[in-house]
Amino acid sequence: MNLSEKLKHCRLKNRMTQAQVAEKLHISRKTISSWENSHSFPDVSSLVRLSDLYKISLDDLLRDERLLKSYDVQIKNSSVMIKIAKFSYNLNIIFWLLSYVEFFNDKSAHFPTIPLLLIINLIVYLTHFSNWVKFKRVDYVLRLLVTFFLMFTIYIFLNMWLTGFSNFSSQTDIYFILGFSLGKVLLSWLATVSLVVILFFKPMNSIVDL
Repeated sequence: MNLSEKLKHCRLKNRMTQAQVAEKLHISRKTISSWENSHSFPDVSSLVRLSDLYKISLDDLLRDERLLKSYDVQIKNSSVMIKIAKFSYNLNIIFWLLSYVEFFNDKSAHFPTIPLLLIINLIVYLTHFSNWVKFKRVDYVLRLLVTFFLMFTIYIFLNMWLTGFSNFSSQTDIYFILGFSLGKVLLSWLATVSLVVILFFKPMNSIVDL
């Protein structure tokens, strides 16, 4: 019995329709049908969730040597992705803390090194982040948005007023004022995004968590 036959057998044994399985895995019914007809294979994360859903071990599902080799490569690649994501996540915490140094820089409107490194690291992290399933929950997304707007407002206040912005507003150089203001707004936005990533985009600990 190959993988597609096993998946269909397990689904029927659990008295579930393709639509019900698709809803559990947050994918389309067409994808389930494709797996059960050998038109495509589930990726590693989907395979783990199928194993949990059908209460069958991965070893029992993957008896085909060809499939075992294919999934072994996928697991190794996923493990590397997880390690990169965890390292980048920890770097994000460090850069976020260091960005507070720039909060109290009232000398110029330059774009400093730390925020630049923070942007690059955020891009790296989000491209390696894999646990997007939880963002299908409306309550989770709402908490994220509320946190973002609340912290952005707080950071704007810290940047524009506690760093002596009122002293610069009396200057006649309108370009300096605009540049200084824009720099502080961008810094506030960046610090907020970084904090939201720390709170809501935590990396997976292992391939099983996928």
